[in-house]
Amino acid sequence: MGGKVAGLTAPTAGGAKLNAKLGGVLKNTGNLFESAGKKYGIDPALLAAISMHETGNGTSPAAKNKYNLGGMMKRDGSGLMKFNSIEEGIDKMASNLKRLYFDQGLTTIEQIQKKYAPINAKNDPTGLNKNWVPGVTKYYKSLGG
Repeated sequence: MGGKVAGLTAPTAGGAKLNAKLGGVLKNTGNLFESAGKKYGIDPALLAAISMHETGNGTSPAAKNKYNLGGMMKRDGSGLMKFNSIEEGIDKMASNLKRLYFDQGLTTIEQIQKKYAPINAKNDPTGLNKNWVPGVTKYYKSLGG
């Protein structure tokens, strides 16, 4: 799977379709991904796929305890960001993707990965970032993307 998926700005799945695959704390949040996607011009299925990959489909401690659904790090590199709700976590992830990726021309899963989860990053000592493109692509395609 190459990760070069066309149409990452056009919605490929609505909230109800996303809900069929979302688990853990992401369960029944498809409408939130759909709203954030419309607000920021990003396919809701891509937002959900990134969240599913980053959180083990809503089961990670970051998702459950910090509502951090995108693996977003603090600017100073001191750890994961914390949000006050699932809604805020989804909105901040979508806003971040819009401003720092889509607005800069990084619109494919492969392009996003090079900045979002780069291979050999300091905060990835066990090399998990190599799984980002295949993982996000798998989830994206399972959601209809």
